[in-house]
Amino acid sequence: MKVHFIASKLSLEKDINALRQVMSIVKASGHNLARDWVNEAYEANLKTGRTAEDWSLIYSESLGAIAGSDVIIADATYENFAVGYQVAAAVQQKKPVLLLRHKAADKNAFVTGVEDGWVKHEEYTEENIEKILKKFLEENDITTKDMRFNFFIDRPIYNYLRWSALKTGKTKAEILRELVQREIENKE
Repeated sequence: MKVHFIASKLSLEKDINALRQVMSIVKASGHNLARDWVNEAYEANLKTGRTAEDWSLIYSESLGAIAGSDVIIADATYENFAVGYQVAAAVQQKKPVLLLRHKAADKNAFVTGVEDGWVKHEEYTEENIEKILKKFLEENDITTKDMRFNFFIDRPIYNYLRWSALKTGKTKAEILRELVQREIENKE
């Protein structure tokens, strides 16, 4: 499963070890990071900071990572517009989001203010972060679940599927899955 991790610049400055821990747990759990950016960003912030071109690139890479990810984990310990924007983009794309807030930090109105079926809120410490992350990743692991979606077709396609289902004894869904699987195999 592909995971995109979001955190603020302030989190990089104050909680770098916690951010590294999150990314390490995601990798150790057998998942892939959409962007492995924390150490690079930490080093860049220590040196010279960021230019407008850097932020433009980060913005486009982050939105691309959200689109290409299965789930989003966001450290929202500190209020930050960029984190909020990315979480909103993820929710709009119906991606499951885990909003984390370090238990020792002051309350963040943003974390408690987001109410959506796609968003889960958790307070973490160094001791419970692994349990929280593993539970979230397990609950949202799409490799273990069949996915479902609506598919609108015209009359000729429907007639073909009905005819094929009667002829083969398969369901219309099985016929479509086999056709798509064949197409995937042909592309490879």
